[in-house]
Amino acid sequence: MRTLTTRVGWWLVEVVSRLLDDREREVVRGDLAECGTSAGKALREIVGLVVRRQVTLWFGWEPWLALLTVVIPIGALLSHASRSWAEGPAEGILLYGRLWDFSYLANPGWRGDLISFAVRTAAAWLALIGWSWTSGFALARLSRPTAWLTVTMLCLVVVMATWGTNTIAHLHRNHEPSLQHHVTFAFFPRVLRMFLVIAPVVCGARRGMRRGLPRLIPTVIAVLLLASMTIGASRGLEGSMSFGRGVLPAEKGPDGFVVSADDPRPLWFLSLVMMWPAGYVLLVASRERWRGRRVA
Repeated sequence: MRTLTTRVGWWLVEVVSRLLDDREREVVRGDLAECGTSAGKALREIVGLVVRRQVTLWFGWEPWLALLTVVIPIGALLSHASRSWAEGPAEGILLYGRLWDFSYLANPGWRGDLISFAVRTAAAWLALIGWSWTSGFALARLSRPTAWLTVTMLCLVVVMATWGTNTIAHLHRNHEPSLQHHVTFAFFPRVLRMFLVIAPVVCGARRGMRRGLPRLIPTVIAVLLLASMTIGASRGLEGSMSFGRGVLPAEKGPDGFVVSADDPRPLWFLSLVMMWPAGYVLLVASRERWRGRRVA
């Protein structure tokens, strides 16, 4: 038992020490090895050192810029959008699965509805991945020393921003404690949030921590594709905030109905908020071309 505890303790020391820069990490680990410090004492000392270093880093403006422009606003938007774009497709997938028959594909109406559903869902999910990846990259580049702390904070905001709230669809079906209800409103949103938001955020941060710059032409193509998907998903993003707090919006369009094409769009700017990390990635990539021209 003591051996297992010691191994876990040293593993935690290794994990926490990664928050230090490379040179300081090697020095600290060497000192701990020479002193023969126990795992528990080493963990306490390394945690204290990391906390002091992190507090010092937050005296600069870069971590605060990352917190106020990415972690809080984009984390909240990703939380609402991922929940909304999990509940709707989950209901659709379960419905198509229950009614599925290959003979229906011969019906143009059924086939068109299925293709439209698949395209809308794929575009929304790809937009989620793009927004998440670029947000992780921006966090890593805006403040490299505090990157993993701000990435962790972003993931916590994604999980907690919708905690204790319900969507309109959830409230409408809250009287159905069936397996389908739990899959639609509990299981599927958590799975989608893990694979389409949190995992891309971490991947983007890992890429941003590297010294090299992304290539310009592929970055331009990727940003343009993300911009097109953002335009297509903009109404869904706005709806995830409008209907994602369990309250119907008060403003209606001229036809007097909610969720119609003529509804006012007071949250139109949310798409710009989601796209600014992609613009930052493009700016970082353009530095390579600019430096190359200066050298030539």
